[in-house]
Amino acid sequence: MKEKLTIVYLSLLVIISLNFFDAKFINPKMVNYLVFLTVVGTVMVSALFMFDRKGGFVLPVQMISLSIAFSMVMALFSWGQGFKDSLFETSQYMLWPLFFLLLYLKIPIRTLEKIILAYGILYVLLYFFQYANAHTVFFGKPISGEEFSEQRGAIRIIFPGAGIFILSIFIAITKITQNDRYKWLYGGLAVLGLVVPIMQVTRQFIAGVFLIYFYHFFKSQSLLKKFLILGAFAGGSLILLNSDIPMINGVIEVQQRDAKLGKNYIRVEAGKYFLTEFSPNTLSQIFGNGAPNWGISTYGKFVERLSNTHEYFLSDVGIIAVYAMFGVFAIAGFGLMWYKSFLLTVPKQYVYVKYYLWYLLITSFTWYSVYHYHYIIATIFALYIYHRSSMEQKKWDIVKQFLKNPSDRKGSKQRSAPVMDEKLINQ
Repeated sequence: MKEKLTIVYLSLLVIISLNFFDAKFINPKMVNYLVFLTVVGTVMVSALFMFDRKGGFVLPVQMISLSIAFSMVMALFSWGQGFKDSLFETSQYMLWPLFFLLLYLKIPIRTLEKIILAYGILYVLLYFFQYANAHTVFFGKPISGEEFSEQRGAIRIIFPGAGIFILSIFIAITKITQNDRYKWLYGGLAVLGLVVPIMQVTRQFIAGVFLIYFYHFFKSQSLLKKFLILGAFAGGSLILLNSDIPMINGVIEVQQRDAKLGKNYIRVEAGKYFLTEFSPNTLSQIFGNGAPNWGISTYGKFVERLSNTHEYFLSDVGIIAVYAMFGVFAIAGFGLMWYKSFLLTVPKQYVYVKYYLWYLLITSFTWYSVYHYHYIIATIFALYIYHRSSMEQKKWDIVKQFLKNPSDRKGSKQRSAPVMDEKLINQ
């Protein structure tokens, strides 16, 4: 019964934390209050277990969580933004302590995989539904105007909740190479993992996914197959670049335009501003400015004016936005997280968590994937799976080393070693 309630809770938490994929047909006030109460309630419970563990990804998540919480003090100190405004605005970024609750509950990894895959498939279905009904906004927000319009050679819909979809397609490509019995399902999802980014014509999305796919299918091949894959990749790229596919042409034109702008590119200018001029004092340069309540508080109105007069958006500068809002310790937390993603080993059946964290790194400079609520819960799931599977593998490696060296057991009583494998992790 307890396990079923936990599954229901986590399943509901995903959809609530994603604001129901930013559905426009649900009362926004009801959604805002539900999200606020659910997230804050989860954070309060999760915080009880925040300092119970060490190692793995515990320190990075602690650093990020505490930086986000303290940034509300900085918003008051540096900008006069009231605690109520800060709490309501910051709540969408606060879910990080859920990581510690998952560790306490010891959620089976297989359970999380099923939830992630289910929502990944739901994301695809809702995206194509919205694409087929582009004249009516059911989910998300048009980049301009009142309905989704054609841009870069396609009807451009940046569908909300991409984090869970990205994690699901990385699970899919991992399962394919693990010869899972549901190969047809994972194969279909993996193909959609290439199709959907192209249809959304977002360069970061496309580049991140394609690089991870290429690495995954390339790394374990023989030398001959690696040459063949490289040749096929190069040939396919040339064909695409010289094709008349409107979506491909649109992305190429935008890239060429932005490359010509160089340091005058608006995202470069915005990044420089938020790094060097945005913070009003030294303390804010260290601890951040907090999350602005857009268009409501004095701080929020200032950020809104920046977007209207200079087209400087925090969402366009990724990790720099993390620094501007949450300070250097949050940046250090993300840096440590990525460092550990290269350092810590993980069982091969869970290598997708590495891919997800690397995807965040690839897109972190020009996209909000590192901090936005569309991604946070997927990031927490990935960190939990990585942490738990890596720690269990480390214990098992110690046991195997112990068994290989009988001399280490001299004078100790013989006893059977615990079995620490995938079954244990999924219990």
